[in-house]
Amino acid sequence: MNNKSIFEQVNESTLPEDEKQMLLSIFRGEQLANVCYDAVAKHVFSPDLHPDRMDYILQHTMNLPGISVSSSASNESYMLSINTKKTISDLPAWLKDHTLFDLAFQWDSQEFIFTRAEIYASSMLLLQYTVESGQSKQTIDCKDINGVIIIVLMKESPKLFKRYESPRYIHRFTRARADSGLEVPTLRQMVFVQLDKALELYVSGNYNEDEDTDLLKLFALIADINNEKVVQESTNNKLLSDIREDVFRFTRDKEVQHMLLADDIERINWYGNMNLSRKEGRTEVNDLYKWLFSQKRDADVKKATEDPDYLDTLLAEYNNAQAVARS
Repeated sequence: MNNKSIFEQVNESTLPEDEKQMLLSIFRGEQLANVCYDAVAKHVFSPDLHPDRMDYILQHTMNLPGISVSSSASNESYMLSINTKKTISDLPAWLKDHTLFDLAFQWDSQEFIFTRAEIYASSMLLLQYTVESGQSKQTIDCKDINGVIIIVLMKESPKLFKRYESPRYIHRFTRARADSGLEVPTLRQMVFVQLDKALELYVSGNYNEDEDTDLLKLFALIADINNEKVVQESTNNKLLSDIREDVFRFTRDKEVQHMLLADDIERINWYGNMNLSRKEGRTEVNDLYKWLFSQKRDADVKKATEDPDYLDTLLAEYNNAQAVARS
């Protein structure tokens, strides 16, 4: 058992200094914990503890006022990558119409976020087709499937979204369109919310006249709960002020504080390992290209840049050649 105080544990951790100071400030009550922390997100927007908050995001983001949460679906089994679970928090829930819904919080930019959402939505859809979701006396068939909805809240937008020029920060994928122009509804509805862009629009006031400003304020708070404008305007907004108070009280708990510290260490270490792997990978590829050029194999270099499988073949050849040279 660790008898050291949470402050001692933070100071002795391997976290970068700025991360340490942020945590210490949270634990001293000087600022609030970011809502995208796994423990905080799962408490503040719990479909069991606070279904009204999840309903608010769901209804306003999807423009569907009639849908609402029935219960948590956290006990259902999805096939998830361990790595993505370290960087993305999922809050799955059953809706009252038996649609399966997931509210996902992404802390750091993930270039694979769209692919991850598609895979996750597909696994959720498969679950819809194989379990009895309130239809115990019916045979599940294609016509009975209500589909799935995923809303991904991205604290830091990936390049895919940053490069797309649009005054909008919410991107809804609800229909499939053929090259002929034919459109059909899909069973997988995916929505991506750029929280950083929402905060920028909210602070600058440079948003469209038809913008849902209350929803914009909520997303700005999730992006940065300590932002000066967010703090000031939360006072007269019951939803925002309740969330801020809830976050403050929740993070006073010592066990929760240890969870935040553990989350930060795991997240920082994961990204550190990923960056190291990328760096080492780039070095190896650069060495391969130098080796190929020295052997006048320019055509192989060109093909390797276009074909990942061929690149792997050349890397294996290069490593074997280096092993022989060292022996």
